[in-house]
Amino acid sequence: MNNPARVENFNKSGYNSLIRVTNDGSVLLESHKPRSELTMSDVYPRTGKTLYLNIIWHQHQPFYLHPQKDQLHGPWVRTHATKDYYDMVSILEKFPKVHYTVNLTSSLLVQLQKYYVDRLGPFVDVEKNRVDARAYFAKRGGTTDPWIDIALKNTSRLTEGDRDFLYRNAWNALGISEVMLQRFPEYEALKSKFTFSLQRGEEDFTLQELRDLKFWFFLAYFDPDFLEGPVRLPDGSLCDLSDYVQRRDDDRYYLRDKVTEADCNRIVAEAYKVMKNIVPIHKRLLYRRETNEGQVEVITTPFYHPILPLIYDSNIARTCQAEDPLPPRYHFPQDADAQVAKAVRYFEEVFGSKPTGMWPAEGSVSQDVVSVFVRNGIQWVASDQKVLRNSKPSDQSPFYPYQVNSGSSKSGDGDVMGVVFRETELSDRIGFQYQNYHGEEAADDFIQYVLRLAPQEGERDRLVTVILDGENAWEWYRFDNDGKEFLHALYRKLSKLHDSKQVVTVTPTEYVQGNPRRGVPPHPIKDLPRIEWLWPGSWINANFDTWIGEKEENRAWEYLLRTRTDLENSGLSQPDPMANPPKQGTKNWYAWMAWEELYAAEGSDWFWWYGEDQQAGSGDKPFDEAYLLHLNNVYRFAKLSGAKITVPSFKPIIEERQREIPSKHGATTGAMAKSKADLVSVQFTVDARQQQVPESIYIVGNRLELEEWNPNSVRMYDDGTHGDETPRDGIWSIEILFPVGTEVLYKFTNSGKPGEWIPGEEFPAVHRTYVVNGNQGSRIVLRDVFGQF
Repeated sequence: MNNPARVENFNKSGYNSLIRVTNDGSVLLESHKPRSELTMSDVYPRTGKTLYLNIIWHQHQPFYLHPQKDQLHGPWVRTHATKDYYDMVSILEKFPKVHYTVNLTSSLLVQLQKYYVDRLGPFVDVEKNRVDARAYFAKRGGTTDPWIDIALKNTSRLTEGDRDFLYRNAWNALGISEVMLQRFPEYEALKSKFTFSLQRGEEDFTLQELRDLKFWFFLAYFDPDFLEGPVRLPDGSLCDLSDYVQRRDDDRYYLRDKVTEADCNRIVAEAYKVMKNIVPIHKRLLYRRETNEGQVEVITTPFYHPILPLIYDSNIARTCQAEDPLPPRYHFPQDADAQVAKAVRYFEEVFGSKPTGMWPAEGSVSQDVVSVFVRNGIQWVASDQKVLRNSKPSDQSPFYPYQVNSGSSKSGDGDVMGVVFRETELSDRIGFQYQNYHGEEAADDFIQYVLRLAPQEGERDRLVTVILDGENAWEWYRFDNDGKEFLHALYRKLSKLHDSKQVVTVTPTEYVQGNPRRGVPPHPIKDLPRIEWLWPGSWINANFDTWIGEKEENRAWEYLLRTRTDLENSGLSQPDPMANPPKQGTKNWYAWMAWEELYAAEGSDWFWWYGEDQQAGSGDKPFDEAYLLHLNNVYRFAKLSGAKITVPSFKPIIEERQREIPSKHGATTGAMAKSKADLVSVQFTVDARQQQVPESIYIVGNRLELEEWNPNSVRMYDDGTHGDETPRDGIWSIEILFPVGTEVLYKFTNSGKPGEWIPGEEFPAVHRTYVVNGNQGSRIVLRDVFGQF
């Protein structure tokens, strides 16, 4: 296409079609098909002066370590390592004019390096792509993750415990997004067979089916680059899986041959090679502020990814969540300092220099924690524009960095740091909207949006900041495998815009100190506009309600406070965060481990899944178990160190939910039932006139009445019944009874299979929220549009 048309209103037309406005003004309706050959123009009209663009990709995984077993009990560090962490940086070698920042959390790096690279390395022959399984099991078996052992073990010798990890547990080899799964039809069929059989209580799986399943769980999580040809890694080794699969005309991957035990061994070796080269590829492209060389500024997060303001003082949530009940005060500034100091120390061990900046976990900041960052040498942090809007002075523009004082003095560069603020709409388009676009069209939309923000003559320089996960979004890109087309198109366009000086990508440190090599002038922190008081909040809702304020979340904080108080009263001194760990197996080491487990329990990931505002696709129970394991290990290690400490009995938090038994349309029955007079009728209506609806629109949400996030189970109606006003008008309805005060989180899906999100509104961390109000017996009508939040 020499003169491709611009694409307009793409998302408004639904998931199965798009509206294209051609150059002559005519409108065409096209179906979604793979169109990787589409290339759109990289020439854009100038809209103002040079705009500086600051992209930050955040990479993080919770700390999955089971200390007693010395093993990771989750596979997700490894799966994202082979799918995301390598190629998200290596791609820049093709685009030397593009600069950006990558955040690597300490909890991620420790698991990657210690539990995979270090422990697998001695047994992998990278030339022969082979793991010495016998030697591995003799010395390191059971110390990486269970799926490594399952792959290396002959399938005929799998135990019941192995089968648990392979297909029974919440985290298993069937755990893959539906979008990813559709790219591997044989894996998709295998999952259907296992799921159907397990639902019927049957487990008559053949050895070949078990072998295929353990193999696919590795292969499907490799970046497409590795599936389609050789990739030369920084250490000189090659990763090439193209002899395993071929991509056919339907744009899906199929096995070339039957899977063997040798294949299962080799896939572990291939995974090791990629994991081994993740830190080296970051080092190779590392931006060095001393010489202005390199493309990637690497930063980090407080060590175990805590919500730092809540660790410092949980009562700060009263400022941004005035109506929410809070747990007893958790107030340990020294822990906040330790989390930052430990992260700085570990980063320096890995990369040879201290980080200049930090992405606080979930962009969570407050005025209190500024001094913690400054004291540990952090020059800049990042948060969200909603935080800036509520800070003082209020309603400032997010298109500039700011300085904030630590409070220790009124002036002086040593007491201030810079803060950049995430442009919410642009960041969320990548994370939640572009999954329904083709890559070229998404990149075009992004660039057009950015160019509208360019400063005009006479205005000071602008810095637009985009921050989001560099891993989770790509799993849901329906028409663009792993987001590859979007990223290549985006960086190609940004390279051209760099030449014309319309858009110049920079890292925050590069923007602050300047880069003469690229014509970037300095913007010293001391000259930036000042924030007098930094609002406490995160990138979600400019508050902390995802982590504190709900019953389960508050119970988790109560458990944490009990554990922290018991540990301090045990007489075990808090370790110096900058000191080396004591010799393993000594009483001092056990004392050190007790504190490490406490810090791990302070991580945000456990609190994220408590309450009804977030639901994991595989269930929240594994996170509850992991959290309680960390708490119990505090006591275990404390006792091993010789401390006298009473071990409490922590009941599972998830199981303490009050579960109502819903009837077909939402009225509750049994002991927990409410009388009809206690309930409010909520009529949900959704306009799906722009959708192709083969069967029905469904509603799904956090309540049992909405099947607790199990999609395509609660049907809506367009037939004049169940509250529907006009039959067959494309507006779907259902009436459900809820008690007054119920918080309802919900989304819609379209004619999919039970338990599957496609096609639907599967935008991670985004949903509609409604708190049921009105008088008992009254009726509320909610009106929504499918695909629009």
